[in-house]
Parts: sequence; C-alpha cells; structure tokens
Amino acid sequence: MKSLKKIVFNPLMQLICAMALCSCYYANLAPDTIRFFLTISVCLRETLVFVLPFLLFSFIAVALSAIPREGMLFVLGLMAVVFISNFMNIMISGIVGFCVLSGNQSKEMIESSINFLPFFELNLPIIASTSHALLAGVFVGFFNSFYPNKTVTFVIKILHSWVMVFMKKFFVPLLPIFVSGFLLKLFAEGRMTGFVTENSTIYLKIFGFLFCYLLLWLSVAASFKRDRIIEILQNALPAIMTAFSTMSSAAALPMSLEAAEKNTKDKVLADAVMPLTLNFHMVGDTIIVPILAMLVLLAFNHPLPTISQFILFGIFFVLSKFAGGGVPSGTIMVTVPVLKQYFGFDDSMTAFIIALYGVIDPIATSGNVAANNFFVVIFQKIRKAIKKMSFLKTKSEISH
Repeated sequence: MKSLKKIVFNPLMQLICAMALCSCYYANLAPDTIRFFLTISVCLRETLVFVLPFLLFSFIAVALSAIPREGMLFVLGLMAVVFISNFMNIMISGIVGFCVLSGNQSKEMIESSINFLPFFELNLPIIASTSHALLAGVFVGFFNSFYPNKTVTFVIKILHSWVMVFMKKFFVPLLPIFVSGFLLKLFAEGRMTGFVTENSTIYLKIFGFLFCYLLLWLSVAASFKRDRIIEILQNALPAIMTAFSTMSSAAALPMSLEAAEKNTKDKVLADAVMPLTLNFHMVGDTIIVPILAMLVLLAFNHPLPTISQFILFGIFFVLSKFAGGGVPSGTIMVTVPVLKQYFGFDDSMTAFIIALYGVIDPIATSGNVAANNFFVVIFQKIRKAIKKMSFLKTKSEISH
C-alpha cells in the first residue's frame, strides 16, 4: 500500500499521467472545457510569476547570510569555482545545441488557425524583474553575512519559509494541472503533432553528450587512471542511483557525503564542499536545459538566440542556480523568467519546457549528483595546487 501511495504521489508519475491524458482525450473535450483548464493554467502562471522575485531574493539572501564570516574566504572561493563551472557548462551546452539544432533538424510545431484563449487573466503586478531580485538577494545576503542583523535575518527567513510553503504545498501539487491547461491548448490547436517522436534522436544526442561530459569529469578527477576511475565511480554510484529514483539531490546527500569522504580521504573537506554544492552546482541542468530551451524555440518557430542573448541568459541562469534548491523541478521554475526575458518564451513554451523537464528530471538530477561527487575530488586537487604554489612562493621569498 505504501509503495502504491509513493507511485501515485510521485511528481514524475503525476506529470506523465497528465501528459498522457491530455494527448488521449483532448479531442473528446468541449472547447469551453479546454478554455476552463487553460484559464486555471494561466492564473497559476501569473501567480508563479508574481511569487518568483520573492523566491529568488529570499533563497539567495538566506543562503549567503548563512555563510560565517570566518569561513567567508573558503566559501567565496568555492562559490567562484561553482559559478565558473556552471557558466562554462552552459556555454559548452550552447555550442553543442547550436551544432545539433542549427541545421533545422528539429520538428516544428504545426501552425494553426485555431487559437484558444482563457476566459480571464488575473493581471497581477510584477514586483521586480528577475535580474533585480537576484542582485538584491546577493547584496543583502553578503551584507548580512559581514554585518549580521537579527531583524534582516528574521525577515528574509520568514519570507523564505512563506515562499517554500507556497511552492511545496500549493504550486508543486498543482503542477500537473498547470501543465495540462497549456498542453490541451497545444493538442486542440493541432500544434503537437509528431513533435516528440520526430525529435527522439535529438533527445538521445542530449543524453549521450551529458554522459560523455560526465565521463570526462570523472576521468579528470581520477587523473585518467583506470583503477582510480572505477574506485570513484563505485563509491559515488549509490548516491547517483538514489538521485535518479527520487529526483532529489537532498535525498542523495548522505550517500554523497560518504562517497566524498572515501574519494578524498578528507572528511572535513567532504562535509564542507558537498552540502554547499548540493543545490548550486548543477551540471546536469546546465547541460540539458539550454539545449532543451533552444529545441523548444525551434519547435515554436522562433529563431535560435544570438550570442549576446545566450551569454546574458547564461549569466542569469547561473545566478538562478542559487535559488532553485529544495523545490521539485525548482531549476526550471526559477529559470522561467530568464527564458521569458532573454529567449522570448510565451506561456505555451513555458508549460511545454516544464513538462519536458519534468520527464527528464531524474536524468538531470542524477547528472548533478554525479558531477558533484567528481567535483569534490577535482576541488581537492585545485586546493592542493594552490597551497603548493603559495608554499613555493613563500619559500622563494625567504631565500631572497
């Protein structure tokens, strides 16, 4: 009974069921029924857009405020490496995406003369833009870390808890309904015909590239030594499998900590690095989401982004990584306003990429966990190299 309950309430299963029901029964629904579900989806989308600035601000402010002043240098160094890594991954993903998709290999959505509209919209105000919310969170978080203030800490924690309640108790449970309204619109307008089956080879290329990229990370962590590669992978495998089955990096954290300790032989380093990178360093997401976004652009007859658009998208996508932790499908949720601002995503495109991401979330999450297990070993190598350089420099100065 418990196992059946887990399956029924699993977000992935709910999303797959919603997509299957939409594809099977949309033709049997009256136009007003489709408009009814579309209206619900539009209202949920507007509510999400209204709440997202608070989510971005509070998550980043809380995370940065929690950094102790004594460990600030270590944490800042780690965050700088994570930021560079995430941004590099996005740029590499962009290059691969352009190579794979620039030849118009993707199946486009069929144009339709039918256009379903919601009965009404909420027209909620936009409190702040994505970039302003992100930068404000960074500023408040760092300032509160250097000069702790009880009132500021209390306010951002309360705001953070309210946002978490909204996301976990309200929006995430309604995610299948949110996606269903927009999918019914696409199916009823005849724009979904053949899309998934025609693009199956592109999905395989994306996953194949992610596998090869992670294999490169593993090889670097092991200094390209076969026995060391096997050792690191064996230690990390339980965490990777847990992440795949639960779609949660947090659920895999105990196994990741154990694996990191075995792979580095340094419990202090493992305990410091692994929890900090848990929700921020997301190699699986930074490889998959940009290519997926470009695929959706082409599917909806939009051109691929320019280089400047993609770089700006990459910068704010990386910043949004500091705000997606702890929420199922949180990565794609906080990326929505970035996609809207820099790639011109509309409501249908937003719902579509959320649905696609929901299905591939296990692969993305297991990729995140795998990369973080390899990253802690690489970070240890970087620290040792820096310490060695500092020691040699000091020794040279003393000799002179």
